Amino acid sequence: MVTNKRIVMDEKIGGLALIITSVVILSSTQILIKSRLNVHGIFPLDGGAFSYLIEVCSDWRLWMAALGLIAASLCWYAAISRLPLSVAFPFAAMSYPAVLLGSALFLNEFISWKIVVGNALIVLGIFMVAMATR
Repeated sequence: MVTNKRIVMDEKIGGLALIITSVVILSSTQILIKSRLNVHGIFPLDGGAFSYLIEVCSDWRLWMAALGLIAASLCWYAAISRLPLSVAFPFAAMSYPAVLLGSALFLNEFISWKIVVGNALIVLGIFMVAMATR
């Protein structure tokens, strides 16, 4: 016989797994979007915006990124249906250090010590929330 306590625990574990999935998809999608926009150049804020958008919309990789954003959103919705938002939302902040790592590894972006410290504080905060939810 399955107890209510076990069902609640299974929902928490499932919710956390969905958040992690959402963060991975979202972070990798952001890296993909930035890498493609690096190819297309800076978004013009003048009369050339329409032709730029036409060019960007012909990039199949950006369409895949859009699908990734939808998938990440669906995972997020499923996660917050299982967890309190006050618990789920801090875990979603793992996307910040994930994007930081991805931007350094795949986009060769410079990462200053201040950015590293800020992201370490984010991870510390997530750890504190995790300890409070035990």
